[in-house]
Amino acid sequence: MKVPAADGKATLNLLGPRLLRLTWTPGTEVQEADARDVLEKSLLLVHHVPYAILVDMREIRIITVGARAAYGSEEMVLAAAMLGHTPVDRVIAASVQHSVHKVQFFTDESAALDWLTRYLPASQLHPV
Repeated sequence: MKVPAADGKATLNLLGPRLLRLTWTPGTEVQEADARDVLEKSLLLVHHVPYAILVDMREIRIITVGARAAYGSEEMVLAAAMLGHTPVDRVIAASVQHSVHKVQFFTDESAALDWLTRYLPASQLHPV
């Protein structure tokens, strides 16, 4: 199931009952309103239960201070794997490291998903 978010700047995919993938359009500047829209739609997709999220943030331009604060304070997120491939991606991902949930940067999607599943209840690991 795919759901557009942030006025078309992003897409949310439900990978499992409590596992989401967020893909940002390259070149996007993630604003606070974008972050809040993504969080709201994420909670709807997972039926308002705690969840883990894979964030494909390859080639986004920036995550604003307001967006970082919104993401970093979301207590329904169990863990967030930031997927990137450039030094700029790594720097942007580092800006969200101080969150209430676990955050880690990855260049490999499979490794990111393996890491995220550690934070999901065993009964929630089956794909949708």
